[in-house]
Amino acid sequence: MSPFLFVLVMEVLTLMLQHRIEQNGGFSYHWKCEAIQLFQLSFADDLLLFSKADPSSIQLFKDGLTDFAELSGLQANLQKSHLILSRSAATYRDTLLGILDFQEGHLPLRYLGLPLLASRLSISDCQPLLHKIEARIKGWEGVMLSFAGRVQLIKFVLSALQVYWAMAFILPKHIIKEIEKRLRNFLWKGNLDMGYAKVSWQQVCRPVSEGGLGIRDIHSLNKGLMSRHLWRIIVHDSTSIWVHWILQYRLRDSSVWTIRTQTGTWGWRKLIRLRDSLRPHVLYQIGDGTSFSLWHDPWHPGGPMICQFPSGPRHTFIPPSAPLSTVIWEDTWSWPHITDMESIDITHDLPTIHGGRDRILWTGPGVPFLQPLLMMCSGHRVPQVAYLPQISLGYNIWALCVSYARMDYQKHMSIYSLCAPLPGSAYERYGGRFTFIGHIITGPQSFGGLRYGGAGGMWLMPRTGHFLLHLSIICGESATSGSFSIRHALLRR
Repeated sequence: MSPFLFVLVMEVLTLMLQHRIEQNGGFSYHWKCEAIQLFQLSFADDLLLFSKADPSSIQLFKDGLTDFAELSGLQANLQKSHLILSRSAATYRDTLLGILDFQEGHLPLRYLGLPLLASRLSISDCQPLLHKIEARIKGWEGVMLSFAGRVQLIKFVLSALQVYWAMAFILPKHIIKEIEKRLRNFLWKGNLDMGYAKVSWQQVCRPVSEGGLGIRDIHSLNKGLMSRHLWRIIVHDSTSIWVHWILQYRLRDSSVWTIRTQTGTWGWRKLIRLRDSLRPHVLYQIGDGTSFSLWHDPWHPGGPMICQFPSGPRHTFIPPSAPLSTVIWEDTWSWPHITDMESIDITHDLPTIHGGRDRILWTGPGVPFLQPLLMMCSGHRVPQVAYLPQISLGYNIWALCVSYARMDYQKHMSIYSLCAPLPGSAYERYGGRFTFIGHIITGPQSFGGLRYGGAGGMWLMPRTGHFLLHLSIICGESATSGSFSIRHALLRR
């Protein structure tokens, strides 16, 4: 059956169950689903049904599935269908199992390839992810792969395996280390055996423009992907059932910015702790004030009002759940009479009211999707200084240069035989200070028996004369030290 046709057929099942619920007064929603009237979730041929553990509600589901089977010919697979009950429903266990003829299930279960949990994500829950990565690497051990080939497999195959998990969970640090160990061994050895890493994994995971190989850092990837979920909550994404459920049962009258990080499930606590990294890049632009919370949203330059003025609801007689429009009248501020000096100071530093509808703007790089979030979560990045074109990267030479970057030049010059251009204009522009493969060279000096200066084109000739290693260019500038780094290498005959 076509996927589109199957989706339409499953929509028919949803409408049939909804019709029965509306016509039958005996159905009881699950206590965490009643406010949004949620009774089912479906993805492809996987179906989740929610209700209170009482015979009348379960019988309604049974009748709906039976009618659907007679209409479409699609029946529930009894061998793969489970009934999961809470401890409080133990008295109805046998009755409910008899109605549906399903097996009794227990959490955790596998759903869409991921563990369905009622507790924190453990190391044992992540073992299937590690096994998948190991299986892929073992399948490539007999293939003669170059270094560049292994880099591509890591970037586009092995990294894709962990992305699916990283979109759903905050991965434990131990699991991240285990994944990185497997990727590191495959990069340098071509298998799972421990070996000598020529370059630190942190350097490998830097962008190509900064001297790395462009492999995603797992921790930053995980943080960026999960931050997207937090952004959807912040903007109240109306297309997401999950966001609707979070607003109703997790936040209620609070907001992402003021809710306590110690409350809720393990996954929710981990997610809410990412808010500090998003806060500097989120701007609340006030329109009519109907969409913003007066006390809990950070529309004020100093942050949420409830954090600056904890006694505000009591002193102003404005309830904690009040919208911002409570203190706006005809596009101007209209605060009640306040005598508390702290509150008076806060009301003097109010932002501009723009009118129209309220807007939440992303002030970070690009739009608030994966790439800018990854850049933001990966920490400090070196600004680009592009006065010479970038050239292609020779992988073996890259590893050689970076591995010897912090060693003595005169000792190792004969090993990797360098020839580097240092344009006179660049030399004069930056005061003669260059970072040469990680080190600063100042002024004309003798280097390995050779002479280089600061005027015109400057070259360090290799002792052997067999190779010309063109190191181009000084393209990264450190904001803290004022130094520059040579990022790319190309080996030429």
